[in-house]
Amino acid sequence: MPNDDDLNRPRPRFPGFAPGDPNPVLDLLMAHRSVRAFTDEPLPEAALDQVLNAAQRAPTSSNMQSYSIVVVDDRDLLKQVRAICGDQPFVSQCAVLLVFCSDISRLVHICEQRGYRFRADQVNTLLVAHGDANLACLNAAVAAQSMGYGTCMLGNVRNNPPEMSDLLGLPKYVYASVGLAIGVADEDKGTKPRLPRSVMVSRNRYDPGPLDTALPAYDRAVRAAGVYDGRREPLNGLAPGQEDPVAVEDYGWCEHTARRLTGAVQDRRRDLGAFLDGKGFSRT
Repeated sequence: MPNDDDLNRPRPRFPGFAPGDPNPVLDLLMAHRSVRAFTDEPLPEAALDQVLNAAQRAPTSSNMQSYSIVVVDDRDLLKQVRAICGDQPFVSQCAVLLVFCSDISRLVHICEQRGYRFRADQVNTLLVAHGDANLACLNAAVAAQSMGYGTCMLGNVRNNPPEMSDLLGLPKYVYASVGLAIGVADEDKGTKPRLPRSVMVSRNRYDPGPLDTALPAYDRAVRAAGVYDGRREPLNGLAPGQEDPVAVEDYGWCEHTARRLTGAVQDRRRDLGAFLDGKGFSRT
């Protein structure tokens, strides 16, 4: 049963840890890794309840809470979701899949209820709702990981928006933004190297950083960590049976990312804008 009393129980401000002192919160955040293989152990309801509570405590723009969460734990339904999400096995293996939906239906409802014309049908509202959904997803992931469970975020819920919408019964003003697979991990591939701070962080004014030196160095780190071992993206225009021209020692983050951004998955999502317009999320 939902535990709204615990969700809304007043709590004091977290006291914090001094810089340099042991900090289990930072330890958890720095140990993040995605898990794409799960055992068949279920997620206890008590654990799910805590994950959902944490999700709902996430920051939300203007306290509008413009998202909803669909808990998917029916095994047959998970298999159907898996088929939409690139047929990735972990989608149907996980104990539970949380689908975080951008949802402005409540906002439209309260405006109509009070006789006001809803004027937020603009791109900012789309960004706000999508941001709210993703922040809630992150909180849920951190909560699940804090209890020792593995997680993997799933953007592929947007592969076929109409099918996903029909499958989960999402009405107008609601669409699936991101999924979160949770379960007992059956793998540990460690943490992934991240881009150097020199190309990610600027102070006071944007600076792209030393891309010509930083990106090759990052590629070497990614290859050394085996991040994309067995996960090579297909190359456009490669004939059946033709060997991939990029050698293993040259396949890193740059090649992988470039292939993702120029591959067939982009065509599958080409109609997302028109779909969102139909859902009431205007892009103008």
